Amino acid sequence: MQLLFLLMSSTAFAWTASMDADNWYVVNDTVMGGVSQSDVDTRKEGGVLFNGTLSLENNGGFTSARTEEVPADWENVSALKFRIVGDGRNYIATVRTQRREMRRIYYRQPFSTKAGEEQEIVLPIGDFEAYAFGRRVPSSPTLSMLKGQIGSVGVMLADKKPGRFSLALLEVTGVEGEGKSEDASPLRARSVSYVFQEAIERGVPLFNGGEPERCADIYSTAIVNVLLLVPEKMSGQDRLLLKNALNKSRRAETQEERAWILRRAMDGVILNTSTN
Repeated sequence: MQLLFLLMSSTAFAWTASMDADNWYVVNDTVMGGVSQSDVDTRKEGGVLFNGTLSLENNGGFTSARTEEVPADWENVSALKFRIVGDGRNYIATVRTQRREMRRIYYRQPFSTKAGEEQEIVLPIGDFEAYAFGRRVPSSPTLSMLKGQIGSVGVMLADKKPGRFSLALLEVTGVEGEGKSEDASPLRARSVSYVFQEAIERGVPLFNGGEPERCADIYSTAIVNVLLLVPEKMSGQDRLLLKNALNKSRRAETQEERAWILRRAMDGVILNTSTN
């Protein structure tokens, strides 16, 4: 949930992101054939300016900016504070982890702006949700579980309204809180076989419907989840089987092959679990 308030002088800040445009970079829908354009420029008044043109042509519709000049460990961070001057449009705050297995997944939380007004927006870490290709990935670990593996923080525009946009980022700060990370209790309450069978049930219709990449992402996320959060529920042999499958899947020549590599590994673990 988005919180707007004046921060008291007693508020503690864990870190402040770089406000040098050289440490920011843009990723637009051009990576998928779109034509949106954006830049990040250093402001004379301080901060950086994320601006450009959003286009819906060629099935596009998003533009983003991010910086990797943030700490990897957010253990004591309870929220992100953005001090901004917006243009009245709705934006999305984004956080990505360092894990290669989760490179397609990012965590996001929306916020609104008031044209020409300086605002302080505080976004609780627990309210960020996992997405991939613009769609929720509910089976992913929460951002609170991954506080020690942060890779970048940024902003995105994807409000389906073509035209010029401008968002001044005056400050991006990690706000200190209780420093308690969410545990894996919900996942521990389920068996590894259950997690994999659920992933297969979600993935198969996508694969058969011509979306093998989304299917493979679901399989990959399920495997990363159990390896990261509940490794004690598997034998050393099964853990090795899953790790090898993740490594092999990265070298797959097609998304279909990638999906099948991961699927066979999950099937193997399910079989091993049922026969032990």
